[in-house]
Amino acid sequence: MKHGKRMAKCALALGGLLLASAFAGCGKGNSKLLGAPADVVYGEEPEVSAAISQSAEVFARRFSESAKYFAAEGENFAVSPVSAYMALSLAAECAAGETREEILSALGVSYETLLADFGDFYRSLNVEYRQGKLLLSNSVWINEREQVFDECVNSLAEKYFCYSYMADFTGDNEGANRAVREFVKERTKGLIDKDFNLKKETAFALINTLYLKDVWGEEPLPETAETYEFTAADGSVREEKFLRGEYWVGRAYEGEGFTSFYMRTQNGYRLQFMLPADGYSAEDIFTAENLKAVSEADYGGVDEENKIRYHTRCIFPEFSASFDEDIKNLLREEFGTELLFDEWNCDFTSFVPKLPDSNVYCSEVRHVTQLKVDDKGLEGAAVTVVAAGRATSAPMNDYEDVYIDFVADRSFGFVISDPNDVTLFSGIVRDI
Repeated sequence: MKHGKRMAKCALALGGLLLASAFAGCGKGNSKLLGAPADVVYGEEPEVSAAISQSAEVFARRFSESAKYFAAEGENFAVSPVSAYMALSLAAECAAGETREEILSALGVSYETLLADFGDFYRSLNVEYRQGKLLLSNSVWINEREQVFDECVNSLAEKYFCYSYMADFTGDNEGANRAVREFVKERTKGLIDKDFNLKKETAFALINTLYLKDVWGEEPLPETAETYEFTAADGSVREEKFLRGEYWVGRAYEGEGFTSFYMRTQNGYRLQFMLPADGYSAEDIFTAENLKAVSEADYGGVDEENKIRYHTRCIFPEFSASFDEDIKNLLREEFGTELLFDEWNCDFTSFVPKLPDSNVYCSEVRHVTQLKVDDKGLEGAAVTVVAAGRATSAPMNDYEDVYIDFVADRSFGFVISDPNDVTLFSGIVRDI
């Protein structure tokens, strides 16, 4: 409390991100669907504007690098930049004035572009296959006592594929939180099952969820016959059998202080490794600049001059990674979103009216992820709350074939992207 006035907190949740807003509410605590967007038609391939896809990737690189400073020390971490991007997009729609402009600046996109192109971007990411899927959802959870503007609710549904729910955060806080928990759990196929502890003062919460699952192929990857030494970030060494990928026509990309190669899943999702060179750590090379280089890397495997065709396979350990942090300070320090967290100057008046004795502001942005990479494939989920196709080439019988192993035998960075090169997860494996 300040100046004897009541302040409402705003909660934001996005694909592994929780942003909590506080507000007064009443009711029985059972959530009620207020509005639903049109169904996403899986298999559609909408044309996504370069402006929004580029802004999402620039954001992803900055967000990924910044996250390493906020991740739990010594642990593997994975964040979902696209989940955070989508959650903040919802916040931009609800915000007004300078608050909206700050959020748009962080996203690197104009409001006109966001409004016009977000829907196609969202639809392009939702895909179901015979043995894999990428599913996203957006939702806003409104305190029953809160008055909201129908125009914004409708815009969230029509432009952002956002569900709207009413919940009694004030009168039945336990029931409201249980409804949010069950929703996130269902949308992430059980990978994220936790209580976000949204307060009684919650005015509304914006939530993005993301779930990814895909397989390497019809059969799991085999283990190596021999063991490999893996050097963790702290210098400790352990021996483990690694997974053995198939050979792809290509060569490792040589970056500044690191090398990179990739695995592809059955449906074209790509896991790119960033392996530090001698004298560098995974932390050193996990930068926005290097992430950009990896996204544009040429893994070409044919040396026309010397008539050599290179084949490379990844040999790597199973690993898991996670993240569960309030990223409010990350957004503040790295993206300049000061007004979003200002108790009295945050402006959410596109969604809720301004009252004389209170203000809605963002008190927490929680980003939660779970990621597992094993012999079968990869599976990951994220929530943000605001309260490798096979490479082929033409026959070249007069070329020498050279086979190379790319071995991820020390702490490394990684990027998981969809077939359109949208960054879904990124992080650092510090130990296995």
